[in-house]
Amino acid sequence: MSAETKNCINCKSDFVIEPEDFNFYDRMKVPPPTWCPECRMMRRFAFTNIWDLYKRSCEKCGQGMISIFSPDKPSTVYCMKCWWADDWDGTEYAMEYDPTRPFLEQIKELIQKTPWQSLELNYQTLTNSDYINAAGHIKNCYLIFWADYCENSFYSSFLNGLKDSLDCYRMNDCELCYECVGCYKCYRTFFSEECDACTDVWFSRNCNGCTNCFGCINIRNKSYYIFNEPYSKEDYFQKLEELKLNSRSSLSQLKTKVTDFWLKYPRRVYTGNSLNVNVTGDYVYESKNTPDAYMATGAEDSRFVQFLSVNGTKDCYDYSG
Repeated sequence: MSAETKNCINCKSDFVIEPEDFNFYDRMKVPPPTWCPECRMMRRFAFTNIWDLYKRSCEKCGQGMISIFSPDKPSTVYCMKCWWADDWDGTEYAMEYDPTRPFLEQIKELIQKTPWQSLELNYQTLTNSDYINAAGHIKNCYLIFWADYCENSFYSSFLNGLKDSLDCYRMNDCELCYECVGCYKCYRTFFSEECDACTDVWFSRNCNGCTNCFGCINIRNKSYYIFNEPYSKEDYFQKLEELKLNSRSSLSQLKTKVTDFWLKYPRRVYTGNSLNVNVTGDYVYESKNTPDAYMATGAEDSRFVQFLSVNGTKDCYDYSG
């Protein structure tokens, strides 16, 4: 089957369905989409709430709780403890279908009276982590979102395997990190972006395999570098003492200086790491045959996928989180 151009029935823009896409839809026994990939993604996101939390009372026990449902919504919402309890099974909210009434009207009624869990969590895998959402296998964490297999971490989002860290975003298998974005397998990395396999690195961007570096950009497998210049081990640590990294005011000044230094170098479009095979998109790791992916790890033979923080996605289209 050849590629086919279609017009999205929602935004009216043209989009292309490739032959491999038709093969996937045939295997799944579903018709080809009538909405373009962007509109399909926005439709999925319209049913997702990860970061906005509200206070309301549990409809079952009456205790206060935090929830992804605001208190003005008519939905029936249970706290996590009540929702996972064994004293109800959902059949008590069943309805007989009435063919004389509109179908969607009955669906809406069923949705509003059937209990929802207050948060989107794998509740039974959590330890001492009450104020989080969209997470599983978490221990001793607070205000982290879209996260799995994390421990002792706070104020961070889109995580997999983050430990003893805070104020981070899009982190994978990292430990002892602070104010970092997009780091992968890093240890003791601070105020850095898009770094892979780095240790004891400060204020650096797009560095790979580096140890004891400060203010660097676009370097590979280096040690004892400051602003992309090599130092001896002794001079490096002496310079770090002079920078007064234990002072908040000094850190603020250094951040401005480092940002100005970064701007002198071309900024690489970050697509992912070298473990990818035949992928396109942004921030893709350890994936294979997965075009049009965004923030995806360990995907294979998939397309139009986003926010996959845990390995194992295979043969999936239009899949988020």
